[in-house]
Amino acid sequence: MNKAKVKQLLESDELVVGISELSKMTDVSPRQLRYWEEKGYISSIVSESKGNRKYRLPMVVKVEMIKNYLDEGYTLTTAVEKAKEQQKGIHETKRMMKQVVKGIHQVGEQFVVLHLADFTNQGELYLIRDTTSGANWYKVAMQEVELSAEQLMEWIEK
Repeated sequence: MNKAKVKQLLESDELVVGISELSKMTDVSPRQLRYWEEKGYISSIVSESKGNRKYRLPMVVKVEMIKNYLDEGYTLTTAVEKAKEQQKGIHETKRMMKQVVKGIHQVGEQFVVLHLADFTNQGELYLIRDTTSGANWYKVAMQEVELSAEQLMEWIEK
């Protein structure tokens, strides 16, 4: 499946789950989910023909966040607020990443490189992960570079 289709699916309103599926996925009872919805903490779309609750992907993520905060010992109100803040942060991060990411590259079997846009006309920024050692580093190059394992090894050695 190509990137455009995956993106389209993730941003689509057609990716929905029912309350029982959501309950199984998050280990939150349907009764709790209905209570949270009644309090306005989460929202569903209601099937017009059957009246069944359906939840879009962002709401699935929010339920999981709330559940995790509850498991950490927070009150429901605080868990909802923290989840809301976290979702806002995720949303802003996605917006920023759409603007700056030029590409993600697998270079050989050893390296993953995140190529970021030039932020200050100072060159190209590459974030590099060595999947073998787990080491991470970055490189600023004055111009876009053809990535190869040899190039990355040269950067490591400097």
